[in-house]
This record gives sequence, structure tokens and C-alpha cells, in this order.
Amino acid sequence: MTNEATEAVLRPQSDAAELRQAVATFVEAGADESVQRVTTAVHRLSRRLNQWYDRQLVDLDISTNEYLVISELARSPGHAPLTPSQLAAATNIAPSSMTHRLDRLVERGLITREQDPDNRTRVLIRLSDAGYALFVEVIRQSDTLEQDVLGGLTDDEIETMASLLEKVIAGLEDI
Repeated sequence: MTNEATEAVLRPQSDAAELRQAVATFVEAGADESVQRVTTAVHRLSRRLNQWYDRQLVDLDISTNEYLVISELARSPGHAPLTPSQLAAATNIAPSSMTHRLDRLVERGLITREQDPDNRTRVLIRLSDAGYALFVEVIRQSDTLEQDVLGGLTDDEIETMASLLEKVIAGLEDI
């Protein structure tokens, strides 16, 4: 490698330049450019947001997997309690790991465990007031960042992007 090529590899690129380079690499390997522009951009946006969300959760003293449990409970219709098995399946966490996670969340007062009155062998997990307050705080902080991320777009552009992404996601069911 020449000195100029080595310097180019070591020099940090802007996000836009890095995105263009990645797309060019995929196209050179035979990918469709338009498709790669979209999928590479979506992947990079997702990765960057996830990095920020992970840092945000650390600042709030909760792990990503613990937050997944809280979020699942908060989004349960009517805040209905869920079983540990339902939570494990919904969050893609092994049932044995879920038990330890639930123990930590109970200790912190973010969830409660109760016996199912209809089935004494089943446990129900419910979000506590403190758990819901944490969920609200995470959402409020995230919303601020997400508004900044989309700040360069008009309301119509945001609506168009949302509609197009929803259409793509709906199409995933057919794959």
C-alpha cells in the first residue's frame, strides 16, 4: 500500500463519506446501488441510535436487556401483566437468563411478581410505578435525540419516510 493509500485508510471519514464508500464497495461486489444506499443508511442509522440508547441506559443505571423487559411490560395492552415465558419470548432472552433479570428488576422495585389467581403455578410480572417512571424518562430522552436526528427534514418528509419504512417492514412478513 502506498503512503497516500495508508493515510486515506487511517484518516477518519465523515459519516456521509463513509456511507458512500461502503455503498461503492457493495456495488463493486455486485449489489444494486439504490438498494444498498437505503439498506446501508438504515443499518448505520440503527447502529448509531442503538449506541446512543445503550449509553443513555447506562446513565440511567439499567442494562439494555433489563430495559427490554420494562418496555415490553409498558407496551402490554392495558399494562396487563405478562409471564416470564412471554417476556423471554418477546425479548429473545433465554428463560434461564430471564429469571435472573427479573430478580434484579424486583430488587430495584421496577417490577413486581405475583401469583396468577387463575393458575397458582404461574407467576405474573407487572410493571411498578417506578418502572413505568423509568420507561417514561427513557422515552422522553430518546424523543429529544430522535427529533434532533430528524431535524433536517420537513414534517412531510418525515411522514413520507415513516410511510415508506412501514411499507418495507410490512413486506418483510412475505419474505
